[in-house]
Amino acid sequence: MNPGSEIKTYNSFNDYYVDAKAEIRAMHEDFHVFRFSEAGVGLVQKMGPFRKSYYHFALGRLLQANVDVFDTRTITEKYSLVVYLPGQIIQWEKTGDWDGYLINVKEHFLNLGSIAHLTESYGFLHRMQPLVFNLPKADYQALSSFFELMILEQQEMKEENILVIRNLMQVMIVYINRIVSQMKSSGSFVELQYQKVATRFKSLVFEHYIKNKTVGYYASLLGVTPAYLSESVKKVYHTTPKDIINEIIFLHAKTLLSSTDTGIKELAWSLNFDDYSHFVKIFKKMSGVTPAEFRKQVKG
Repeated sequence: MNPGSEIKTYNSFNDYYVDAKAEIRAMHEDFHVFRFSEAGVGLVQKMGPFRKSYYHFALGRLLQANVDVFDTRTITEKYSLVVYLPGQIIQWEKTGDWDGYLINVKEHFLNLGSIAHLTESYGFLHRMQPLVFNLPKADYQALSSFFELMILEQQEMKEENILVIRNLMQVMIVYINRIVSQMKSSGSFVELQYQKVATRFKSLVFEHYIKNKTVGYYASLLGVTPAYLSESVKKVYHTTPKDIINEIIFLHAKTLLSSTDTGIKELAWSLNFDDYSHFVKIFKKMSGVTPAEFRKQVKG
């Protein structure tokens, strides 16, 4: 068994649509915008766990679903926004009607570097957990206008249409960040260089945590010392790099324990732990119970 092989990763929008039994198909490999009503009535009732290698923005006038991303469970309903990030482990169950819009888009298409002076501080683009929250009706209506414009432009795939869609997506991200900022209580200012290192560190952990679990490895990738990485993470996330690595591993392990019947020793191996007892020790430290006890609790 390959490390992490239980979790399927979708790199293609259409591969995901086929498995979801959706009637839609993307006409461009880097982005796709559509209304939920276009997915068809044959949509499966549940999917997961799985990963996507791209961003997923869902805007709902009505979204009735149970959603798990790692260990987060939410039920989204009227006027809501859901943002999944590349690499997050997702599973969902449709519990009622869905009405609204969805964008699947690959990171390179967004070209966030062109607005890097803004997006480096946009925490919702670098979270371990998804962004899920209710919207005021006015914000839903404003965001829905972006989606409708993108759907209109998507009817043709000329160069200027694609450029308009990219620009609308960038503006949408700025607009979402403003909503998020207004909803959060104000915090202390974090210098940009710390924000950049800390958020990039978290993205790298999502990419490499199965094979690489040391702080030194990520510091080397970032071209900084372990001490500087620790200082950056502490200022931005108020924790340590090692705790973030362990939390992501722990959340992945909980997902596998609750959604598969893989043996615990094999599961530890799939997460690249050579020492089974070390895996058990980390899991118990994070949850207060052993992996076997946790599985018994969730599966009975």
